[in-house]
Amino acid sequence: MKGRKVFVAGGAGLIGANLVRRLTADGAIVSASYHTRKPTDGGEGYIRFDLTRFEDCLEATKGMDCVFLAAARRFGGKVMRRNPTEFLLPNLQIQAGLLEACQRNNVPRVALISSSTVYQDSMKPLREDDLDLNAPMYEPMRGVGWLNRYVEQLALHQMQVHPMKVWIVRPPNVFGPHDDFDAETANVLPALIARALAKEDPFVVWGDGKTVRDFLYVDDFVEDLLAWMEKGPAGEPVNIGSGVATTVREAVDVVLKACGYAASPRYDAGKPTGIAYRVLDGGRLEGRLGRRKRTSLGDAVAKTAEWYNKRGKT
Repeated sequence: MKGRKVFVAGGAGLIGANLVRRLTADGAIVSASYHTRKPTDGGEGYIRFDLTRFEDCLEATKGMDCVFLAAARRFGGKVMRRNPTEFLLPNLQIQAGLLEACQRNNVPRVALISSSTVYQDSMKPLREDDLDLNAPMYEPMRGVGWLNRYVEQLALHQMQVHPMKVWIVRPPNVFGPHDDFDAETANVLPALIARALAKEDPFVVWGDGKTVRDFLYVDDFVEDLLAWMEKGPAGEPVNIGSGVATTVREAVDVVLKACGYAASPRYDAGKPTGIAYRVLDGGRLEGRLGRRKRTSLGDAVAKTAEWYNKRGKT
């Protein structure tokens, strides 16, 4: 990426902000967008865009050598239960608009950060080829899952009819510095970190703690994303996960220890939880790039908590 003009859509978010930091360190000429959430670490190279407007998509991607599609309207479990269609239209406008703008502006390289929500229900680690469009999805995530499926197909179509290469990556539960820690919209791990640091008492966890997730530290994701763009084939979706099945109960124990909070969590099995099991198989990634290094969950949570204590509360 050294010397290339790069645009990061959603540059103030979890993945976007960490991409900006890494790309800048690698010598890229980086610009990035934010909408309502201003960048936490400085603001150089950031421009406010409303990427639901196609005119802003065109302006943001003009003259770029590479574009990273990391922009999305945020949602969490509470939002999905309250209104599961609330974020479909703006996210479709953002993703479809950016892909079309990249094509019109002749951007040669695009990274689409998709999601593990494209997959159907499964109680085993999912490979890319396991995707079955006829199998039932986890119902509360059906809308966002089909949205991500459509955007992936739209990206592949753009690549087939135009000289634009698109790398599609499917992450699991990515977390780390610059995450969303808001109780209404946060995913499970940042929400637990914020509550543990606040010494919430009683420390109540929704569900019985047996749901299983694939938690991945954001630096590991960024490293593999850039490596896949360098060595992996465009147009071939790839999972980027930890490959480790972690129960929510195990994650709670890790969070409490890392945050120095000696609470006795109470599990409320009567409260709703998410999909029972979601872990990604990383065989395709490792087949191309070799065995991947992973930050341990304990170290990753400790780094995230340290960042949140210093900057995330402001």
